[in-house]
Amino acid sequence: MSGAPVGSNTGMVSGTFEETADTETTVSLLKYHHIADSLKDDDCVVKIVKIILAVTAGEFSGSSFKNLPFAFLEGSSGSGKSQMGFNIKANIGDRRRVHYLLFDPPGSTSQRIYRNFENISKLFSKCYVEDEHMYTSETSSPSCGSLFKESLYMYGFIFELLSNRIQSPTVSIGPKTGKDVQELMTSKGIHQHRPVFILDECIAISDQSLKKVRFVRNCFRSLGLGLVMMGTDSRAAKLQLSIGGSSRSDVPMPWCHVFGEFPAVKLELTGLPQTLPRYLKSIILNSRPLFAQLVAEEIANNASDFDELMKAAFIKLKSVKKIFGNLYGQLGQVRLFHNAHCQLTDLESQSTNLKNQSTPLIHSHFAQLDGKKNFILMNDGCIQDHSASWEPSSVFPELKNDILLYLLLMGGKGFSACYAGDGKQVPYAHFLMKAKSNPDYRSHILYFSNAAQDSNDGMFLESLLCSTVCLASHSNGVKGIGLKPFLLNLVYQLQIDKPDSEDVSILDLNRLDGIKFTVPFLSPPNQKWPDFVQIPGSNFNWLSRARNSESIDLKTSCGLFGESKDHKGVISLETMVNIIGRIPEAAKVELVFTRKLQDSYFNPPAPSFEIQFQRSHVLKKAYYKIDASKPKTLLEPIKGLPCDQPDMDGVVIFFEINDRVII
Repeated sequence: MSGAPVGSNTGMVSGTFEETADTETTVSLLKYHHIADSLKDDDCVVKIVKIILAVTAGEFSGSSFKNLPFAFLEGSSGSGKSQMGFNIKANIGDRRRVHYLLFDPPGSTSQRIYRNFENISKLFSKCYVEDEHMYTSETSSPSCGSLFKESLYMYGFIFELLSNRIQSPTVSIGPKTGKDVQELMTSKGIHQHRPVFILDECIAISDQSLKKVRFVRNCFRSLGLGLVMMGTDSRAAKLQLSIGGSSRSDVPMPWCHVFGEFPAVKLELTGLPQTLPRYLKSIILNSRPLFAQLVAEEIANNASDFDELMKAAFIKLKSVKKIFGNLYGQLGQVRLFHNAHCQLTDLESQSTNLKNQSTPLIHSHFAQLDGKKNFILMNDGCIQDHSASWEPSSVFPELKNDILLYLLLMGGKGFSACYAGDGKQVPYAHFLMKAKSNPDYRSHILYFSNAAQDSNDGMFLESLLCSTVCLASHSNGVKGIGLKPFLLNLVYQLQIDKPDSEDVSILDLNRLDGIKFTVPFLSPPNQKWPDFVQIPGSNFNWLSRARNSESIDLKTSCGLFGESKDHKGVISLETMVNIIGRIPEAAKVELVFTRKLQDSYFNPPAPSFEIQFQRSHVLKKAYYKIDASKPKTLLEPIKGLPCDQPDMDGVVIFFEINDRVII
């Protein structure tokens, strides 16, 4: 073996490869291995392993491997990335040596599974810290070719791990060159089927962490080793930033294989019996693994009904994923209620400034990359077979593909979708405006346009209408909610301050006693509940944020409709006539969001309401207004419009929205 070059580091790094895990931690490891044995032959796993085996086969090049592609697992929390690492290892079997470790050692709040790899990860991090002169802020992170001849602790770590020497619990690692490691692999006969390293929890957000990750990545690539990288805060959107000049070539070559497709949930792996009701099976099987497991645990705890099941799982999820404690988690909640499955491209990624291309809703919430789940990123920054540079964008999964995302995070009986940092439930309007006040707020994250079309009248108020109606419809659970308690919750959601929901009151709600109407548990705008959601006693319906051509802003199939008019001044008589003239005949309840109404309408010399709309179905509606800018308010008639009719077949309620609720 060749020794370390003269003048290089000669100190030693001490640690151990042995783990001293407690019983619970060991059980978590056994569980991951058990699941991996069941999932190892899934097509998603086979595709990745095929690439890894190809990359790690064949003779050494003359010196280093300069353009060896690596694999990157991309997905938000709970999608199964860490489990995928074990699936890959199980599928590879004895065809390669496979080592799984964490980029950074686990902390006190890390998943229990990570504690099984605490010591090896600590030693690994010590080694790249000793090499930090290679990636300090004053220098650019070196290429594969330039690294190979360097004497590095990273190479020393790999050398020691592959040497298989009988050793004491304590390991002392000194620097080695790339040639040292290559010669070791040749002597052990593994140079044509080279080992694979799976690096989890790769944090690559800041410029400095990007350099560090690039340095570590290139150490493995320069040796021809297989490399799989992943981590909730490791972002595919940041990959382009770390394509160094030395990686580029005259003819574009594969640089990174990005995989975002993971095995679906299997019921037998959740510990639940096959006798589970069909609707619960379908909901669990059409959700991401994290949500499925949380719900499975609460089913095992004998939750009393579906609403209680969702509440218990949500409380546990809120403690696992701190979405309410950071801006992008909060903005993710807001986006669930409008255009959730609508592409969102970060503003900066449309310019030349790629540094902010970070798809934050994926990593602070539960969104995913838009487009193909699996693709190849070339060393020119383009996706294979595409000429334009890749511009990452995010979407939330469709309702049918991750249904627990929506059932858990969009509110229900006894829990909400909006919480302050102190854990207290807050109104939607307060939640929204609080996010806006954050110094790091970027308005392009809150895309208020209609997913059905790019522009519409009163975008923000239209979005507010759809979002708050959807959220209020969930407040009594999946059986739906009566009209009067629905209106109380709707007024609560429109408050800019933080009242308790029980502090909200609407005087004279008894005027609506003649309207027998239940608001169903509504879908997020422009999505429909899948057919498999057949929960006993439930009352589901879809909510559509309509096109302009439909002359309405919000529609359902249950008789609930809505419109918004975000005018600077009061609503004029002409506008009022247009609003009333657009009320659908099928409307049992229509909600109209405005800023301010006149004191009265249809005053002489204008025609009366009855003359203006003679022989129209709108004559049988009752018309009221609610000042929604305050928690204690009143359902009151609008002068000039009919109300309290004994034979009314529907009600139209105008909401006056606080002027301060605006983006």
